[in-house]
Amino acid sequence: MHKKIKQMLRLGMSSVIAVSLLAGQTGMAAAQAVNTIHFTGYFDKQLRAQMAVTADSFPVVNVRLVKQDEPDMVYYDVGTSILISKDEVLTNYHVVQEFAELKDGDEGTLTVASPGHLERPIKAKIIKTDPVTDMALLKLDKDMDAEPVTFASARDNQIVYTIGFPKNPAGDLVLLDEEFPSTYNTIAKSRVYSSQASDVPGKKGIGSIVKAMAQGNSGGPVLDQNNRVIGMMTFVYGGKTYYITSKTLQSFIKETTSPAKKQIAVAGKITS
Repeated sequence: MHKKIKQMLRLGMSSVIAVSLLAGQTGMAAAQAVNTIHFTGYFDKQLRAQMAVTADSFPVVNVRLVKQDEPDMVYYDVGTSILISKDEVLTNYHVVQEFAELKDGDEGTLTVASPGHLERPIKAKIIKTDPVTDMALLKLDKDMDAEPVTFASARDNQIVYTIGFPKNPAGDLVLLDEEFPSTYNTIAKSRVYSSQASDVPGKKGIGSIVKAMAQGNSGGPVLDQNNRVIGMMTFVYGGKTYYITSKTLQSFIKETTSPAKKQIAVAGKITS
């Protein structure tokens, strides 16, 4: 890192609530380079190329904060998001919580960038949130060069894919005002464990997959084999990764106001 100031990362995922689903296909113009993706699981050459294009519909989210009482420190939240229209994305509330609850005197910026154009981040603002289900809708300052996703319902035991920006094999994360790591996106193959999970106290509208998520994957998609979003990753609990179902995501998008609800904490285990 080339900056002289100290930095601290709050990596897009917490033991409270964090993860998401995404899907959809984009045009080839903005496609992420295959060699910038770390693939986990078996992906043949054709599938790798297809997923590189799909990845453009799931931008990286960066929150940058400077606190009045710690002017020599820069705090970051890093996560993933789902493009639902040319200028709107969904992500986890915990990814943008520090920005949403910015205190007087503190300064912050919220930006979103396509995996194919990390050098051109777009400023964003928060439209509405639901802390209970860990969702936030962001409005971008301009359109993104990628195709919005489509949604589908999950079924037990189906093959799925997750996309996100966790710590990659080099141990790096994507900070949009830093030099980008050579491998900065991870696409993994998994299976649905339960499309209607009911084993987490106090949580509804969730499903689970057998692969644990990593820091930075928060707000990222769970995709079916047709690149449709069946959910958004949100937290790890009991060795499984949980996602917010597509039905819950779509209901939130259609709501006209932010629900005034109290956040529910879930004691989950974070994987690194």
